[in-house]
Amino acid sequence: MAWVAVNCPQCSAPLPRVAIWRSVKCPSCGALITRTEEMVMRDDFRKALQRARGGAAFSGGDIECCGARYQLMQLLGSGEISKVYAARRVGLLPFLATIKFSSAADAMARYAREAQVLRELQTVQSDGAGAYFSQLLPELVAAGAVEGGSPAQWALVLRQPNGCWGSLAALNERFAQGLDPRHAVWIWRRMLAVLGFIHGQGWAHGDIRPDHALVQPQDHGVRLIGWASAQSGAGAKAQAVDLLHSARVILVLLCGGNGTTRIPSQVPAELAQLVTRASEDEDFCRTQGAAGLDALWRAEALAAFGQPVFVPLEI
Repeated sequence: MAWVAVNCPQCSAPLPRVAIWRSVKCPSCGALITRTEEMVMRDDFRKALQRARGGAAFSGGDIECCGARYQLMQLLGSGEISKVYAARRVGLLPFLATIKFSSAADAMARYAREAQVLRELQTVQSDGAGAYFSQLLPELVAAGAVEGGSPAQWALVLRQPNGCWGSLAALNERFAQGLDPRHAVWIWRRMLAVLGFIHGQGWAHGDIRPDHALVQPQDHGVRLIGWASAQSGAGAKAQAVDLLHSARVILVLLCGGNGTTRIPSQVPAELAQLVTRASEDEDFCRTQGAAGLDALWRAEALAAFGQPVFVPLEI
């Protein structure tokens, strides 16, 4: 039997035996090592390491927050107190991030509040469902003052989810004549699923609008963001308002970004009636709840379009 010795390609220290079949952390230098059949020359590895440490050059500049440096790659949008950037963390394990950056004095309180809400939501567990739904919520990386900036400069750093194209507000602008109702079906169902979970845990989002939902076209996903107004111990009224506002978001998508409030004729009448009622009748939303609305919406979609099939969202 041949003996196999595995050494760290960064510092040459011996690795534990389990490195033969799984990734390990080098006990000497801390590098994460994965063994593969492909040969990587040590010089090439170290050059790549230096590039990762130095980062690529982007024109957007960079900021430091909570001991990490982030290179700003693209401005995604601007709000009342924030500018939102796509960014990249620089270091040994770089990743893409979404950064809210502001110089407004009241941003600190809102960022701190949103960070607190996200931390609490990530701890929610309910018969194993919490582990699933926590993956649908924004993942907090850091929140704090921008190092080296003025005292009024603050940043909220979130890990950028895979596959997100943009907000539902941007999607509405993209489809000025109204979104295909088959896509409106799964978009509202994804929103209702998350709202149903947080409502079941006594929470309400408090600020459902097109800007606060990101769409993932390839896997038909929707991710709710903008949690600064969320509250725990929310009553039935606050939760009903969440549902009512989510229905209004769907109405906006169906009508399109051309400014009209008339639902296009391509939308089946039963679907239009249901979402219109849910967007106007708070008592109806309170009575049905997220699960009830989802069941009614699913039944009307089945009657209108037949058995569900995957329809690609071409953007």
